[in-house]
Amino acid sequence: MSKITIAGLQLEGPNGDNLDLVEREIDTCLLRFPWVEMVVASELNVCGTNPAAAETMPGPREDRLSEIARRHGIWLIPGSMFEAAGGKVYNTVPVINPSGEVIARYRKMFPWVPQESGSTPGDTPVVFDVPGVGCFGISNCWDMWFPETLRALTSMGAEAIIHPSLTSTIDRPAEHSIIRASAAMFQCYFFDVNLGPSVGVGQSLVAGPGGEVMHAAGRGREIFPLKLDLDYVRDVRATGWHFVGQNLKAYRDSTIDFLSYNNGHATDYLKSLGPLHMPARYDAVAKTANTEKD
Repeated sequence: MSKITIAGLQLEGPNGDNLDLVEREIDTCLLRFPWVEMVVASELNVCGTNPAAAETMPGPREDRLSEIARRHGIWLIPGSMFEAAGGKVYNTVPVINPSGEVIARYRKMFPWVPQESGSTPGDTPVVFDVPGVGCFGISNCWDMWFPETLRALTSMGAEAIIHPSLTSTIDRPAEHSIIRASAAMFQCYFFDVNLGPSVGVGQSLVAGPGGEVMHAAGRGREIFPLKLDLDYVRDVRATGWHFVGQNLKAYRDSTIDFLSYNNGHATDYLKSLGPLHMPARYDAVAKTANTEKD
């Protein structure tokens, strides 16, 4: 069997502890759609955006989510939560199996700096197998703006990318383009679940391996269960989408050495862009420039 039904939970709620709400919504989802096998929620929906809410993993919050997964017999990717570990804070996505076991934790590789400067980047891509179905990879929000992260996941065998997100800004249309293009470039399902109001802008998007839109959510609360067939991904990777483009095999067989993938070889141009810092108003930028001239 290569098929699985995944429900995205695009939820509303205040910016803070929403664990009770998330549990009620999971219960509602499984009552209405008892055939759902995996549930995916948004980035930081459970704990809010304040790093002070960080807990160790395992810890009380994760333990409760594990019990929810076990009670319903589902795969649960509850979005990300702030993890406290070794004096640092990570933006971490746990992967919980139907027995309630945490089988993996993915630490976001690209926190949204400088705004998310209180979070330490992770350094390890994470994939996991759903027995009898296929291989899944975890990405988290801003990670997808860096195609190297998705290249790593698909090179490790990921046939579907699970992507919790918390976008609250005007660039959501650009992210829709990235989701569709990434699904086509890496010939995979891309299952994006963004947070709804009052924190996020909603508009979750799920795309297939040709970049086709499978579901485009609105802005408010929405629960969307979709059936994915990973044999479809395997066929696309083997013969191309409608026999057009065998991208992964062509990349595999290339002899080109892409220096941009080597962190030790930043080009002079990239160095010329200056430091990464919090944007300022134009008048502040002008004052700084004038002071430097004087």
